Amino acid sequence: MVQVNEAAQPRGQEPGQPQETPLAYRAVRGGLWVAMSSYWQIGVGFVANIFLTRILFPEAFGTLALAMVFAQILRLQPRLGLGRAFAQHRGTDGRSLGTYLVLEGAAAGLSLALGVLAVPVLLWLNYGEAVAWVSLALLVGGILESLAAVGSTVLDKELRFAQSSLVQGIAFPLSYVPAFWMALHDGGVWSLVAQNLVFNGLFFLGIWWVLLRQGRLPAFRTWRFDRTLAWRFLGFGVTVGLVTFIGLLLTQLDNFYIGTFVDARELGFYDRAYRLAQWPVLLMNALLTRAAFFTYARLQDDPVRLRRTAEMVLWLVITVSMPVLLALIVTAPDLLTLLYTARWLPSTLFLRILVIFALVRPLMLNANTFFIAVGKPNLTVRYNLVQLAVLALAGYPLTVRWGALGTALAVGLMLSVGVALSYRRMAQEIGVNLLRFLAGPALAGGILLAGYWWLNRNTGLTELPLAVRVAVKGLYAVGGFGALTFLLQPRQSRERLGYVLRLARRKDETTCTTY
Repeated sequence: MVQVNEAAQPRGQEPGQPQETPLAYRAVRGGLWVAMSSYWQIGVGFVANIFLTRILFPEAFGTLALAMVFAQILRLQPRLGLGRAFAQHRGTDGRSLGTYLVLEGAAAGLSLALGVLAVPVLLWLNYGEAVAWVSLALLVGGILESLAAVGSTVLDKELRFAQSSLVQGIAFPLSYVPAFWMALHDGGVWSLVAQNLVFNGLFFLGIWWVLLRQGRLPAFRTWRFDRTLAWRFLGFGVTVGLVTFIGLLLTQLDNFYIGTFVDARELGFYDRAYRLAQWPVLLMNALLTRAAFFTYARLQDDPVRLRRTAEMVLWLVITVSMPVLLALIVTAPDLLTLLYTARWLPSTLFLRILVIFALVRPLMLNANTFFIAVGKPNLTVRYNLVQLAVLALAGYPLTVRWGALGTALAVGLMLSVGVALSYRRMAQEIGVNLLRFLAGPALAGGILLAGYWWLNRNTGLTELPLAVRVAVKGLYAVGGFGALTFLLQPRQSRERLGYVLRLARRKDETTCTTY
């Protein structure tokens, strides 16, 4: 029998009750599940998209990117923020779940209706049939995605990330089977649409099967729509949804400018470069939007543990993102040629510009997640509006003047303004100093880039075979960054890495130390 130390009881737990699994253990272990699932999907998507990019032409990716702009604008579900409102609501009973489902379903149906009405408008504006009909198909996929998100949020509220991560990990590779078949049979852009629809369909079926099988849903007879709770969800969610919509414009306005004022082919080159530049975001996205969000929300009334958690997340973001960023900088033209063939070399300049700002996106995502989780989504709205204004005002003239290159410069300006404003406020709220965390990695990155420049000019590095050259440059960036970081910040690196590893290996859940 396990003896319970009353002094060690978690806050809010009565003496004599079974000890709750410590939050640090559940958060880190859940975060590792999220990270493993995310990295698995990144790996599968990376390999799959290499082959799809080799098969398809730039116009296909440009058409999808432009259609995605219109589909995301017309899709209402993210703008209502119902998932975040339901997540912050304490407990999951038939009343809260039923209300959430009704609101989410109504928003999905209205979105599809708007999509049907938008088709003739897009055709009249000369965007072409492919853009119009692909936009509508993506809205259908959005319905499945929303219904799957309801089930996933039920599990995530309990920090049970393993089940939903496992379902995603299985559904994602299967979704590429029809995409490859269609691409090899001249499916063009519809090959990419098929992957989206199949993944959302499989995830929807899988997540609800898990919920029903494990009995984690409240009894069906208790499900009901509560008008008062609905208004409460909407009151909180609309603010969060506004943040999401502004964030959508921040990530899609550049595609709109290029697709409208340049052409789909140029947008295709820009899109491939943009996707590669987003690797640091992809590595951290699931961890920040799921594990970090729910942990921040649980600790919002405990400022000391909240600050320590925010510092740990910030350290992880920089430590994981920075070496990827450096690897992309030093391998850019060789990597594009190796992955996509020389046909995609026009993406090189876009990639090198976008990747300079690639670290800023996960930092911004972390700040946005923090503000929303602690109940201050208005701060995210404010700072994102400033960024949107910068992109809107700078993006149009720069795109008209320099094409997609000008758009990339506008994106960099936007991100720089946003991260400066957000982390100044985080420093005021909980004392987190971004510059303190960036100083060492930035110095390490500068040393590595200077070393690369010397090696490129004074050795036979450029004469190596293409694949070997990419591998050597990548290992130089990643390995060199890790070594320099430990040399420049030995104590901090050892302590933080050791803490994560101890929590990951912990077997005795009752003795795991909380933050």
